[in-house]
Amino acid sequence: MNIQNLDYFLTIVETGNLTKAAEKLFVSQPSLSQYLKRLEKNLGVELFDRSILPMRLTYSGERYYQYAIQAKKLDENIRRELADIESSQSGLLRLGVALWRGAVLLPDIYPSFHSKYPGIRIELFEGRSNQLQNALLNDNIDLAVMNLPRSINYKNLSYEIFHEEKILLAAPAHHPAIQASLKEPSSNIGKRPRISLEILEHIPLIMLKPGQNLTYEVNRILELNHAKYDVLMDTGNLTTAINLVSQQVACTFVPEEGANICLHPDTVIYFEIESTIECVWDLAVVYRKDSYLNQICRLFISELKNINF
Repeated sequence: MNIQNLDYFLTIVETGNLTKAAEKLFVSQPSLSQYLKRLEKNLGVELFDRSILPMRLTYSGERYYQYAIQAKKLDENIRRELADIESSQSGLLRLGVALWRGAVLLPDIYPSFHSKYPGIRIELFEGRSNQLQNALLNDNIDLAVMNLPRSINYKNLSYEIFHEEKILLAAPAHHPAIQASLKEPSSNIGKRPRISLEILEHIPLIMLKPGQNLTYEVNRILELNHAKYDVLMDTGNLTTAINLVSQQVACTFVPEEGANICLHPDTVIYFEIESTIECVWDLAVVYRKDSYLNQICRLFISELKNINF
């Protein structure tokens, strides 16, 4: 398989222009034009409609384009697999984590992982769920660790769930409505106190900005419970939201692992939510369906599954 020839073809498709493609490939325009003529002659079809600019693929060209993409991915995967065989337990892991999740998760996993595999370096990419999805699809990262959002299209992605996490309500401990709720017998069942979303009629809400997993999930919970609420403000940082709750100004929604880390024992109470739906979401490692999952990725996933939540 001549991958360079496929690169030539794919660059012509990308630019829609032989001159621009030649500049990008650092070859002469006449030689690239001859390459394309030879390719079309060998295939017995015209790949491009040259009557318009930028050039467009014919139907045959579209089919060859799909083949070229698959062939490039197969070549990339076998190269990674062969490198994996040679390198064993050393190399680079390109890891994506949600903006706030890294602060909670990495201290639990990285020290142990680094101790076991000191030859593996982690290159960290932090972003919102939509940014992590794009990074995976563009092959900028190998794995992403995040709560599974229902807003993502999983057609080209695979995932492995390693933890089911509750979504809690962080509430100002000294607010009169919270103190009254704590006196209800139903509030003191289980590990944490429980509370109805009707509390949001008495205390404003701080929301995370759109594009974050938690925002989508919280909006779904609120909508399905027909909750009435007022939004005081929105923020891109969950720690900011929790710290404002500790100042007795509002409530916010928090993943359970966050509640275990961001403790404000005298000023914030974390409640399980009384809801018509289960307020939980899956924490998973996500990767591209068509990518070879190398030994380094597998070692990291195994370490994730051994975390004691």
